[in-house]
Amino acid sequence: MTSLSGRTAVVTGATSGIGAAIARHLAAAGARIVVSGRDLDRGADVVQAIIDAGGDARFVVADVTRDADVAALARDAASEAPIDYWFSNAGTEGPIGSMDSWTAEALREVVDANLTSVLSGLHHASSHMRRGGVIVNTASFVGTVLPVAIAVPYAAAKAGVVAAGRSAAPLLAGAGIDVLTLCPWVIDTPMVDRLTGGAADDKAGFAAGFAPSGRLTTVDDVARAAVDLVTEQPRRASGEAVLVDAGPTVTVLV
Repeated sequence: MTSLSGRTAVVTGATSGIGAAIARHLAAAGARIVVSGRDLDRGADVVQAIIDAGGDARFVVADVTRDADVAALARDAASEAPIDYWFSNAGTEGPIGSMDSWTAEALREVVDANLTSVLSGLHHASSHMRRGGVIVNTASFVGTVLPVAIAVPYAAAKAGVVAAGRSAAPLLAGAGIDVLTLCPWVIDTPMVDRLTGGAADDKAGFAAGFAPSGRLTTVDDVARAAVDLVTEQPRRASGEAVLVDAGPTVTVLV
């Protein structure tokens, strides 16, 4: 793995799940990590785990549904050196099932958590990022290659993340900043626990119904793919979105 020594990486939604795994893997590659999320206690746990493993990390509390919080996070992260990598991971599944649960408040929440947070990240991270920097946004297979009828608001928001990355890539090309998108298949996270009830057999059956591998993708699978996006040479073309399955198996989304 290419060393990321001396590089600064910001990871939002990093107090659990994919974000926490990405933070750990980046730290193992030598990057200085700014762990961010809303939960101070869980954030402290992630930071301590990184430090215990010999890495360099600190926690900055931020609610990425608030643009001012994202702006402050970017300024704080760049206070000593420009940002090299920004990973937007925060998200929520929102209303699941019939449209009866589609309240205006619930729809705002799913769009703000999954899409508006990414737009704020693109805006503020790019203002504090050095040439050669990379912004990686986490979307989902939902809303891309396979319709999921029970998660329409989530699908719409995640499809927006893919579109935002594709459109931001040429916009930021002059600044020397790449934008890439991760689209995991079915991830073994608390979100899947909520969707399935959490039993191992139910989660496995859910994954078998969607993922090409027929298996749950782990957060470490996604984290390895995320680190590869910023370390592989030559790097993937800015604007690309990649589907990540168990293994991990990575497929460019076309």
